[in-house]
Amino acid sequence: MSPTFFDLGVPVDICRALESRGITEPFPIQRATIEDALAGRDICGRAPTGSGKTLAFGIPLVATTPHGEPHRPRALVLAPTRELADQIALEMRRLAPRQECMIAAVYGGVSYKPQLQALRRPDASRISSPAVMCLWPTSIGWCSMRRTAWRTWGSCPR
Repeated sequence: MSPTFFDLGVPVDICRALESRGITEPFPIQRATIEDALAGRDICGRAPTGSGKTLAFGIPLVATTPHGEPHRPRALVLAPTRELADQIALEMRRLAPRQECMIAAVYGGVSYKPQLQALRRPDASRISSPAVMCLWPTSIGWCSMRRTAWRTWGSCPR
């Protein structure tokens, strides 16, 4: 019998959020990574599109990321495109049953103002494209990544 998300150590509130969406059984990539990530160990997973990679790192990230301070996000997920950054942000918001968990997608080609406002909240997690990650702190001095507890690649091109 396959383990449940609860069996893997996923907090009850996140299990309920998953169940409300009809997600009750972890995919292989999730079974292989969630326990280790929840325990604070580094993980590296490779799986095809649609295999559950976002939840494989998103569940532990939402479950274990500590609160931050304004302009000091506690988690960073790098995504190669803004479309993927938005997709990851949406999935992580769905996992975050706690109202205080703020997820912000940050990328170029759109107004910075709403993105900056979202990241002024002390509990923001940031999902970003790599170029924006490199340019924003130096170009407009808006945040520091020194206290980031999580750093994740949402997808790596081959």
